[in-house]
Amino acid sequence: MLRRSWTLALASVCVLSAAGALAQDAPADKWLPVAKTDTQEAFVNRQSITAVGGMFEAKAKQEFTQPQPSAKKDKTFLSSRTTFRVDCSQRRLAIKEIRAYAGNDLQGDQVQKMTSSDKYLQWMAAPPDSVYGKILDYVCLTGPAG
Repeated sequence: MLRRSWTLALASVCVLSAAGALAQDAPADKWLPVAKTDTQEAFVNRQSITAVGGMFEAKAKQEFTQPQPSAKKDKTFLSSRTTFRVDCSQRRLAIKEIRAYAGNDLQGDQVQKMTSSDKYLQWMAAPPDSVYGKILDYVCLTGPAG
C-alpha cells in the first residue's frame, strides 16, 4: 500500500511538473508583467529580447485603464505594442515601432502605427520609478549576453 501511494504521488508530481512546463510555453504567458500604475500596466515579451549593437531590442505591451488619444483625429486606444531599442549603459530607450489598438490586449482596430529607422531614433530617459524605467530594468537584467 505504501509503495502504491508513493508511486501515485510521484506520478502526480511528474504530471504537475509537465503541466507547469507546458504552461510556461503557452501563448498566454508570452507577456510578462513588469510595471503597473493607476493608469496602465506594462508587459515585456521575454523571447523578443535580442542584442543589437551593444544594446537590446524588445517588444512591450501596454494596457491602459482609460482611452488614450491617437494621432488620428477622434481615435483612441486602450493597448499598444511597442518595439523598444534599449541602451542599458545610459538608461535610455527609443521607440523603433509602435502599434496602438482600440481595444484591450492588442485587439480591435489598429488606430495608430509608427516606425523609425535607426538613424532617426529619438531617445528618452528611463527614470527607475517610471514605467519606461521598469521596462528598461527588466530588459537589461534578462536580456541575452551581447
